[in-house]
Amino acid sequence: MKTYLDVLAELGIDSAHPGGPLLTKEILRKLNIQPTTRILDVGCGTGQTAAYISETYGAHVTAIDIHPKMLEKAKSRFSSLPQPVHLYQASVESLPFQPEQFDIVLCESVLSFVKLPKALQEIYRALKPHGKLIGIEAAHAQLSESDKKEICSFYQFRQLLTKKEWHLLLRQYGFRAIQMAAYSATQYPADQTIFTLETRLSVETMAILNTHEYMKKRYGTQLGYCIFSCQK
Repeated sequence: MKTYLDVLAELGIDSAHPGGPLLTKEILRKLNIQPTTRILDVGCGTGQTAAYISETYGAHVTAIDIHPKMLEKAKSRFSSLPQPVHLYQASVESLPFQPEQFDIVLCESVLSFVKLPKALQEIYRALKPHGKLIGIEAAHAQLSESDKKEICSFYQFRQLLTKKEWHLLLRQYGFRAIQMAAYSATQYPADQTIFTLETRLSVETMAILNTHEYMKKRYGTQLGYCIFSCQK
């Protein structure tokens, strides 16, 4: 059965995460990224963010994803870059890296989909001392349990947390200097991604896209996202 993530991969949508590329670029500008900085882009999708970091800052960029179609598109994008982005098929729940490898780990709409305790443990392990975790993740304000269940079922979220719950979990797994901001879905609206459809959309794909629009309209004021920065 096709999922929302499958549709994103099928259509080659680059920036489905809240806030889109403009928010990502704004966050990156504040990180003092140098050519020597080692960055891990977790759940890189089609590779837009990883490629931008490599081209703009000349940093050492590593990217991972688990979706074969996303990896295929990312590999194609990285092939034209002046310096390599190292791409792996891997899960954040089991990172294929030695401890203390990265100065920055970036997660754009990833942690809501995974086993969060294991993912946070792995990110903490992979970060250098004083390294930073930067996240843009789904968050909610006062949704009922039934509403959360409906949203999680459609998007395949493993958890849907409030800003306070995100903060508590990050602290629980050893992160410090936690800075957080929460926004509704209507703030920092994502750019409309331009893509070309080579064939007609299937009935199943159209149904998934229509449900996504319904979710945005129904829960737009309560379902939003958190931006957080924290340190090992």
